[in-house]
Amino acid sequence: MSTTAPAAGQALHNLREADALLTQGVQRILHASSDLPGATHPLQEVLHLSEQQAMLTLEAVEAAQAELQAIRGTNGGFIDQRLQRLEIHLQTILTTQQGQDLAGQRLKKTIALLQAVESRIQEALAQLAGAGFERSALLAAPASDDTFGSGRLDQGNVDDLLSELGI
Repeated sequence: MSTTAPAAGQALHNLREADALLTQGVQRILHASSDLPGATHPLQEVLHLSEQQAMLTLEAVEAAQAELQAIRGTNGGFIDQRLQRLEIHLQTILTTQQGQDLAGQRLKKTIALLQAVESRIQEALAQLAGAGFERSALLAAPASDDTFGSGRLDQGNVDDLLSELGI
């Protein structure tokens, strides 16, 4: 049983690391800026924000195209108001594209975080399987109040891992 203890210890460490990455990583992503205050489901909310921005962009493009058609139809008439509205529509397009870019950056960070957590969990399960633990026994094991075992990860290690992910 002496060979299974180190593997099980490393596996539990990986599970604690995955838990800490997921918990603290999502909190950092959510609080990285104020565009999604109080978000509880980061992927869904990023996608929702992206959809909103895309619709605003499409509406602004359509409105700008209509203004251009109207300007063409004036035959040299007074067009200052139409040019001002066109400028507003173009500013809307620029602003919404910036919002889409921010949503995409958040989505990339969230995906990177989830991939890191998935990797840690896969490593832990492989280590536990290699140490002779059966998957059904692992899933039936009672959870402790202290994140998968004794002692939490050092905050510096968690910060370093999240920093590597750009979070």
